[in-house]
Amino acid sequence: MYSHSVTLEQEKCIGCTDCIKRCPTEAIRVRGSKAKIIQDRCIDCGNCIRICRNGAKRAVTDDIHMIYNYKYRIALPAPSFYAQFPKAKNIEQILNTLYHIGFTDVLEVGCAGEVIAKHTYDYVKNATVFPFISSSCPAIVRLIQRRFPSLIRHVLPIISPMELAARYIKSNYLDQGINEEEIGVFFISPCPAKATDIHRPKGLEKSLVDGVLSMQDIYKVMIHKMNTETSKPIKRQSSYKGLSWAMRNGGLDENTIKSHIAVDGMESVIGILEKVEDGTLSNIKYIEALACTGGCLGGALALENPFVSRYTLKKWIEEDMAKGALDNRELLESIGQIPVLFNKDITPRPVFSLDNDMERALKMMEDIEMLYKELPKIDCGSCGAPTCRCFAEDVVKQDATIEECVFMLRKKIKDLSQVMNSLTEPLVQGENDKYRKE
Repeated sequence: MYSHSVTLEQEKCIGCTDCIKRCPTEAIRVRGSKAKIIQDRCIDCGNCIRICRNGAKRAVTDDIHMIYNYKYRIALPAPSFYAQFPKAKNIEQILNTLYHIGFTDVLEVGCAGEVIAKHTYDYVKNATVFPFISSSCPAIVRLIQRRFPSLIRHVLPIISPMELAARYIKSNYLDQGINEEEIGVFFISPCPAKATDIHRPKGLEKSLVDGVLSMQDIYKVMIHKMNTETSKPIKRQSSYKGLSWAMRNGGLDENTIKSHIAVDGMESVIGILEKVEDGTLSNIKYIEALACTGGCLGGALALENPFVSRYTLKKWIEEDMAKGALDNRELLESIGQIPVLFNKDITPRPVFSLDNDMERALKMMEDIEMLYKELPKIDCGSCGAPTCRCFAEDVVKQDATIEECVFMLRKKIKDLSQVMNSLTEPLVQGENDKYRKE
């Protein structure tokens, strides 16, 4: 059973190999002129969705009609969601429209982000192992599991703002005597990794989010109802600090953790994690790592241009700051009562596992090294694998044939031509001698 959000529509794939170069875990191959996603390697980061020119990669999220399975339908909008509406009057108008499209309640994830920021500061302040790596981006946690398993101990063992918001709102409804089966909590997400995360959460036994809805899908439903008036009063729950979670370096600032860095985009994150792995970043206490370039504003499920989104969000942050401090202390204190630490260990899931039998795996590794020495080592991708080493692994695992490398095929044809020439040369020479005698 396929358990990822990122999927492939083969009929749209033209086998161009663009995607294989951008996958951070080398999870894509092109075989038979069609791409193939290797489930065990995929981390649902969405890079392939952004790079695919034909829309062959897409994210599978929950259908909005799913909310009607519940009597109480709570929307959890991510801070980056507001930035998809640059023409909106204000954030209150956006929240208002969520009620119009069928939700019965809304809890801004940004306010949970404010609580997580405080817990992060307290945890890092008392820690002894550095640097800690943020765990709010599930794609980064999965990247560490697969490519940097030695860094798992550096992952901050604190749940995401999405999960904290879901835990708080559900407990709030349960305290009112409402049956859990009647409560549906839905996160409006900028990325496919969140959709996977609720089904296979990291650091948790179970997610309390009932569904993940794509920002793009919700936008299409909301945009036609943005100007509808409502009698329901809207009270903001998240201050400008919570809104900042949508941007790189937004969750924390220099007033909280002095020695911290923020990095976004998979290639940049991998470069930083390599430095952590080799010990050259020991002076840094905290790393905020986000898979998408530009942070959540650049998510694969976001609709608006990330630069426009950043401008829009900064405008609303400035407006919130101009209004003065939002009195949400009571709400933050209530959310702060919810436990935030992981209740389950994160375990390594290395992508380069060859076989469960150690002896066989070692033999396969030797075969891979021998074959790799023969390959051109230019990582051209024409074989359908991202690198020559990946191709060698595929051949040894019998997922590819050596002839799929054009250089090896050319060499094989040349060798075969020489063999044919050596076999036919005596015959040709004999015929020539015969004609000369005649």
